[in-house]
Amino acid sequence: MPARGPRVADLRRAFWHLRHGGVDQLRRHLARRGAGGAPIGAVHVGRHGVEVRPWQLPDRPPVRAGLRVGAVLDDFSALAYRYEWDQVLLTPDEWPTQVREPRMIDLLFVESAWHGNGDAWQYHLTGPSAPRPAVVELVEWCRDQGVPTVFWNKEDPAHYGDFLDTARLFDHVFTTDERRLEDYRRDLGHDRVGVLPFAAQPAVHNPVRLASAEHQSRDVVFAGMYFAHRHPERREQMDLLLGAADRVSSRMDTGLEIYSRYLGHDDRYQFPPPFDSRVVGSLDYQRMLTATRAYKVVLNVNSVVDSPSMCARRIFEASASGTPVVSTPSEAIGRFFADDEVLQVGAARDAEWTIRALVNSPELRDRTVHLAQRRIWGEHTYGHRVDAVLSAAGLAAAPGRRPSVSALVSTNRPHQVEHVLRQLAAQQEVDLQVLVLGHGFELDDGVPALAAELGIADLVRLHAAASDPLGTCLNALVDAADGEVVAKIDDDDLYGPQYLSDQLYALDYSGAEVVGKQAHHMYLESLGATILRFPEREHRYTDLVMGPTIVTPRAVALASPFAEVTRGEDTGFLRRIVAEGGRVYSADRFGFVQVRRCAGGHTWGATTAELLASSRMVGYGRLESHVLV
Repeated sequence: MPARGPRVADLRRAFWHLRHGGVDQLRRHLARRGAGGAPIGAVHVGRHGVEVRPWQLPDRPPVRAGLRVGAVLDDFSALAYRYEWDQVLLTPDEWPTQVREPRMIDLLFVESAWHGNGDAWQYHLTGPSAPRPAVVELVEWCRDQGVPTVFWNKEDPAHYGDFLDTARLFDHVFTTDERRLEDYRRDLGHDRVGVLPFAAQPAVHNPVRLASAEHQSRDVVFAGMYFAHRHPERREQMDLLLGAADRVSSRMDTGLEIYSRYLGHDDRYQFPPPFDSRVVGSLDYQRMLTATRAYKVVLNVNSVVDSPSMCARRIFEASASGTPVVSTPSEAIGRFFADDEVLQVGAARDAEWTIRALVNSPELRDRTVHLAQRRIWGEHTYGHRVDAVLSAAGLAAAPGRRPSVSALVSTNRPHQVEHVLRQLAAQQEVDLQVLVLGHGFELDDGVPALAAELGIADLVRLHAAASDPLGTCLNALVDAADGEVVAKIDDDDLYGPQYLSDQLYALDYSGAEVVGKQAHHMYLESLGATILRFPEREHRYTDLVMGPTIVTPRAVALASPFAEVTRGEDTGFLRRIVAEGGRVYSADRFGFVQVRRCAGGHTWGATTAELLASSRMVGYGRLESHVLV
């Protein structure tokens, strides 16, 4: 299906905003729609088939822009790794020039691709005459030039022997199947072998959402092929999982929908009744990235169930993209994910209940993927995989370091200092500096002792006159900060222990200049209730996030300082970022609760009734075990 341009409705909305509100309103509209480089997609399934626009891939430089890597990869891997290094897709005829110009490659990385770089390397890596001369000569040239060579067999265990002769050529060999390590050591005669599992690429597989009306507007999806003639164990998994989804589809709006990889081709790979009636189309990979985000549940079956390291690529990609996964069991899933991050079902009835539970409960879906994403961002991205490859090849001594964070606190309430210090001392997985500015009072000498007792190793105390505007205080905190990232922290709100770590992840995968929370929880002390405000603004590019959740690189805050005013300093800062072409991203709703006290201390005059009218009631109590997870 050819790529489609922007829909007429999108253009009409843009012109409407321009006509009614001028350039400023159009700019805000585009910021909220994610224009200017944000991924945009659309899905519509009707009686005439499926229409899916391809996911717009981000145009951003690789993380290791100075590392030039010659590669032979399939399409999926080429997309995943291209954001990690300066990737040169070699060809059998042109590689002698490609590896030298504009400068020599630092590494050769080849995977067990049946075709490789399109069809350029078809039959070169495996087959009766493999490895072919182009492969042999390429590896020999690298050895002569001192360029490390790495081979990754992601087709293990079934195709171990098919690629073994090619693997013998390389300095280092990685496999997706941990059980094959001893086989490689024996057959290769060296121990330069390791495990390289699948992963997610945050630049591509991330929870940035579709337009409001399209995000998770459909129920259950499965993508793949049905093996009518072989792999009986995989057919059994599909019959269990797809059968369960088919039986409960009548209780849903759209039910189970299947994208068949080989739709209309070889009969051996077509879905049989009753699943054939659920097939809605066949999608290429980039359109599948869009479709995944349109469903509430992704189903997964496993090619291998007894390997401790072969966790399906779909699980990483779908979870990272914001859709929970229901899978038949495998040993690897339990090693890579906790039980509440990826849901495994081994019986038909359990599968039916689990699928219905996820379809019926946005809270369950979002909490499940939130936990799975944190696991992925922390352990299972292609950045982590590249770190392992480079370390083995002698090109990197240690994994990449996360940015340091300076927490900025401006307070005019001495009695809240202990509270905010305790909130920050509980932060995990961050290199943290804490700066506290007494606005109209001096922080007493007991504050450093308290901070040290709580485990805060780097505390900076500042002071400003009560007459100084809040914006001036914030700029003073930014100036005094040492962290690469600064985070604005309120003195009486609640922050979960993973709050700052999650915000760093959001800065990474969103590519935005500022991240924060527009969708957020609020605790109404007068009612003893927790509400969710602006739920539709979660995981979206926007023009506004809550002031106590602003997180941005310090360089951005220095270049666009807060206005020196007492009110509106947050809004002015965000508007300036957008006006200058930057992007603001509203991340997940978890990890933060804005506290609205019964009386005093707040300048915002909205009544409790007004807040309830524009929010969603979550429950009574502060719900910390759910919200601050």
